[in-house]
Amino acid sequence: MQTVVIVNLFSIFPLLFTIYLAKRHLSGSRQNWYYIFASIITIILLAVEIVGALISGKPGNAALAVHYLSYALGYAITPLVPMIILFYLGCSEWPFTKKLFLFIPLACNVVNSILSIQSGLYFTILATNVYQRGRYFWLVTAFSAYYYLWILIRLLHINKSRVVPSKILMGSVYTLPILSTAFQMATRDEIFVFSTVAIALLLYYLIVQEAQFDYDGQTKVYNREAFEQELLARQYHEQDSAIFMFDVNNLKQTNDVWGHQEGDSLLASVAQILTSVFEPDGKVFRIGGDEFAVLLPLSKKADPAARQEQLLQSVASANESRVHPISIAYGFAISNKEVGISLRKAFNLADEAMYRNKSEQRRMLRQQT
Repeated sequence: MQTVVIVNLFSIFPLLFTIYLAKRHLSGSRQNWYYIFASIITIILLAVEIVGALISGKPGNAALAVHYLSYALGYAITPLVPMIILFYLGCSEWPFTKKLFLFIPLACNVVNSILSIQSGLYFTILATNVYQRGRYFWLVTAFSAYYYLWILIRLLHINKSRVVPSKILMGSVYTLPILSTAFQMATRDEIFVFSTVAIALLLYYLIVQEAQFDYDGQTKVYNREAFEQELLARQYHEQDSAIFMFDVNNLKQTNDVWGHQEGDSLLASVAQILTSVFEPDGKVFRIGGDEFAVLLPLSKKADPAARQEQLLQSVASANESRVHPISIAYGFAISNKEVGISLRKAFNLADEAMYRNKSEQRRMLRQQT
């Protein structure tokens, strides 16, 4: 039992660090309140385990009552942690009828936990003040696993409004509590489930926050730093690619005449079109105020000229319903290590092609007027 106390005490520290990090970023994401709440609940669960371990075997009715209440509370709120994480991942926006799939299992578990004080459904405390698992102990573990499986499903469907660097990596992090709950169902020995949850919470938050540095918060595509890193990685692996350059025309004029909100909307629309045309095989980057770049690996499916034509069609289609139409200058080049065109040189060539296209668009506009 002393091992439980020591491990749980040490597990509280990463949770306090997680709360500190989440509070620092509250201005950027109010969803972080859910993460803070989940961390606090986990601390309570760790504290409940500590109380249960310290009071086990102590004589007296008061000690027996505290032992009962601590385990009833622990069992009641155990599935609450993954449920709150689901709210952090966007389930707070679900309609009420869909949220019932989250609330009903939790309510059933709370009722079962309270009834266990008399019925021994989940647990019982012997006359010697020693905890013993009940016949249906596995139910509370199954409820928790239910929510963690929902988390994995949510991560598979999550979109770029919430930056997730790797769904496989995130899924692996949240598989830790599922594995520990599976071990807990299979053995009657002490398994440190909440310690695993504490580590998973911290790992997830650190990974997500680190990923923010690779994304442009305004357009939800990769930023210039990520672009430079991707260029270096592809050069190292000698991976030839097509590089596209795009410049949003008249962004400054849009900001000056119609306001920055309209300018932001214009950038977001361009990013959305680029993403729909080039992903998932390509990567979209915002590398400047009004400039975007795309890296597209060469393959039979990824014909650069065809993608550029598809982009122009998408822009024309989007402009049919826009008050202020989208206008972009564009150009692309292809790296080829066999003829000495590096990715960096292809980037410069694409940039030159884009500016030639921009000049041509201006010339045609002057002729029309």
